Amino acid sequence: MTGESVGRYLQQCRQQRGVALTALATRVCPLDVLAAIEQGQRSPSVAQLTQLYQQLGIVRNRPLPQSYPIRRLPVFDRRLQSWWQKQAYGQLVANVAAGDVLRQLTTDTDRQAILYYYGRSLAAIGDVEAAQLHLRAGLMFMTPQSPQVYRSLDLLLLAAENSVRDLTTPEPDLSGFDRAVTVIREGRVRDAPENLTLVFYQYAQAQLNLNRPQAAITLLREAIAWDVQHQTTYLLPDCYLLLALALKMTQPERAAFFHLADQPEKF
Repeated sequence: MTGESVGRYLQQCRQQRGVALTALATRVCPLDVLAAIEQGQRSPSVAQLTQLYQQLGIVRNRPLPQSYPIRRLPVFDRRLQSWWQKQAYGQLVANVAAGDVLRQLTTDTDRQAILYYYGRSLAAIGDVEAAQLHLRAGLMFMTPQSPQVYRSLDLLLLAAENSVRDLTTPEPDLSGFDRAVTVIREGRVRDAPENLTLVFYQYAQAQLNLNRPQAAITLLREAIAWDVQHQTTYLLPDCYLLLALALKMTQPERAAFFHLADQPEKF
């Protein structure tokens, strides 16, 4: 994915909001630089792209869509998904830990969905070991363990567990990511393709953490192409920003970015 793709995306966002190009010009991103970015003649820096997102009201770090990941969760999911959407991870963890939610579950799919939310929320508040335990428990409900065709939730669990595992082990192991991405590339997913951009995105984060920017760039280009193909947009801003990071920034700067990005947003 070239600078032209980033420029085209920014131009579409600007035109949709009715903002003139001159209104976005700043010291960080002068008018001639803005024009060159939109025309694909120049790739924006991370600082420029971040500022343009702010000016255009492009939201980053969004949770997944309201219907995600399973559309037939029990009725209590409205509360749980509200906490997830608001990134109220501590509240979500406390509620699930109390046990009432888990006792109402009736299917393995429901249990997988709750364990995914719970594991990701535990990781967000810093309880990495508990997060890994519960994400692995979610994978235990995948039946069979190596199906020919997967559900999107299976792949999201594989990616989430791999992300957390890399925080607890000194040796990098990307086998969960490799398995999930291979399944996606082979077209062996039966539902919700809009959820799968996150798998590429998390894999790219892991590659950057291992100082493998070229591998991350390849994955992010694939993520952007997947988003465009399936007409989903919720992770596009994050993918473009991470791509700019991979192309432009040094390893210490990347590490600082990830430290900041891991902090939950305050509401």
